[in-house]
Amino acid sequence: MKKEARLWDILGDNKVKCHVCANECIILPDKVGICRTRKNINGVLYTLIYGSMISRGSLDPIEKKPLYNYWPGHTAYSIASVGCSFRCLNCQNWSISQATPSDNGDEGYIDFEDYRDRKMSLVEMTPEELVKRVVKSGAKTLAYTYNEPLIWHEWILDTARLLHKEDIKTILVTNGFSTPEASKELIDIGIGAANIDIKGMTDEFYKKICGAPSVQPVLDTAKRFKSNGIHVEITNLIIPDINDDEKDIKKLCDWVYDNLGENTPLHFSAYHPDYKRPSEKRTSFGILDKAYNIAKETGLFFPYVGNIKHEKGSNTYCPNCGEILISRMGFSLSKINITDDNKCKNCSYDLNKDIIGEINKSASSRFSFF
Repeated sequence: MKKEARLWDILGDNKVKCHVCANECIILPDKVGICRTRKNINGVLYTLIYGSMISRGSLDPIEKKPLYNYWPGHTAYSIASVGCSFRCLNCQNWSISQATPSDNGDEGYIDFEDYRDRKMSLVEMTPEELVKRVVKSGAKTLAYTYNEPLIWHEWILDTARLLHKEDIKTILVTNGFSTPEASKELIDIGIGAANIDIKGMTDEFYKKICGAPSVQPVLDTAKRFKSNGIHVEITNLIIPDINDDEKDIKKLCDWVYDNLGENTPLHFSAYHPDYKRPSEKRTSFGILDKAYNIAKETGLFFPYVGNIKHEKGSNTYCPNCGEILISRMGFSLSKINITDDNKCKNCSYDLNKDIIGEINKSASSRFSFF
């Protein structure tokens, strides 16, 4: 639904400038920003997707986000809308991320290439209605996910405030392309965790693959979130012949170690050709295994490998003694070697700064829609 936006300036000639994402679009009257969801109507900036969702929500394993060191084994009530601040050539969720909402937010449609006239109905909900559903589901966490949540800024603030009153943790699965102003509001509202996708370590990569001018706002957001108490995990999708050079992987590992800390989980994810297919190859086991080992050699405690079977890459190991703390099969926890006071059962290493929240020791891999 349509709602007046936050974080924008009035310019001359009825133009406005948005400060929710780092594109900071200057938007002409009756036009939308790069995200397609924020529109200038008579010199006032509106979000068109407040409370507009692709479904009433789904229950996902939190490991699917992926978050491995935050409330392990728990269920995340997952919600999404349409639109994105990027134009990634490899987007797996392009049918929603590249969709445009109608002016009243009750519908999304594709308006480009061979997909014109493809439409979807959007579910409209109030913050209070969402909270009731999450509480009823029994989920301990809620994830804003699948499309880019940072462009959903007003909805996140209003729903997170109510969710936290019910002791439900909130999660952003995001490209991290935020502004300092928007990040501060998310930090102040008490977002619990973020999985931030650092897609590459160069501006050239972001311009060519993501349609964004620079990686720097993403790096700044990750540092800002981590230093202000948000639990941060990083994901890097490795695309063959594009960002799979060992020097690029090492550069990312060094940056995470130096700027976010040795206990910051880093997920390497396998690519498969999708959308505009910037590479026709799938990511090999070999390069993912190499990335995992580079991360370990750099000194990172918690590297992970996703979208492909990897003997070590799905497990959590003790940083002190190297024993398995959490063994996973898919998204399910198959073995837990952590005490009730969050210490390694083998060496008593204190994990309270490394693994956040209670571990669901009866977890199963659930996935359902409402």
